[in-house]
Amino acid sequence: MNTLNIPKQTYIAMALAIILTLAISFLFNFRLVNAMIAIHVVLGSLAFIIGGVTLFSKKGSPLHKMSGKLFFWTMTLSAVYTLIVSTMPNHISPSMFQISIMTLYFLIGGLRSILFKRPNHNLLIDKIMAYVVIIISFLIFLYSVVLYGEFNPLRTVFGAVAIVFGTLDLWSFNKPKSLKKYWLLFHLSKMLAGYTTAITGFFVAQNILSGYFNWFTPTVVCLIYIIFWTRKLKTFKPSSSL
Repeated sequence: MNTLNIPKQTYIAMALAIILTLAISFLFNFRLVNAMIAIHVVLGSLAFIIGGVTLFSKKGSPLHKMSGKLFFWTMTLSAVYTLIVSTMPNHISPSMFQISIMTLYFLIGGLRSILFKRPNHNLLIDKIMAYVVIIISFLIFLYSVVLYGEFNPLRTVFGAVAIVFGTLDLWSFNKPKSLKKYWLLFHLSKMLAGYTTAITGFFVAQNILSGYFNWFTPTVVCLIYIIFWTRKLKTFKPSSSL
């Protein structure tokens, strides 16, 4: 990915998403929130399909780079819409808010990890993101415990995953040489984690399994796959560009 083009791509992607939302709301007489949900579903579905292409294409190939860019923007915008909807009246959902923050952390962090291979990379934004995801995950975990006196499975498990990733990142940021050496591992693990949320959404929407298995099975498989890549990268020599 050419990270130098991100600002321009951001504006274009956001503009298209806003135009599509307003068009759906006007043409189909949808309430704005319903139009946003519709766009979220479309973007999430596209991210699920495109992310699969990225995952199984050769790392560093033109197909991997192109599909990776498309996956990043479709999944990022889908998460942004979920984040907004989860705070709107009659649609407030701490769980969806938490998952959206976690997804954006993985996606943006996965993209920025490509910059770890550059000398003197400024880690300020990366550190801020890590602290934000840890604090929000912890607060939403307490939300269930304090208000309802119970542990919410979704908020507990996904919160724990986000806190572990954020904590490991903060620890790794104190080791610049390791960051430069293992930038590909950071990139793969976070993009895989971001893609897992798309898979989870598909499992839940289609009820592939049942109950919490729809929510947690993709996460378990993702963690196993990350461990696989961690072992593989001990002998794998990545390209200088991805």
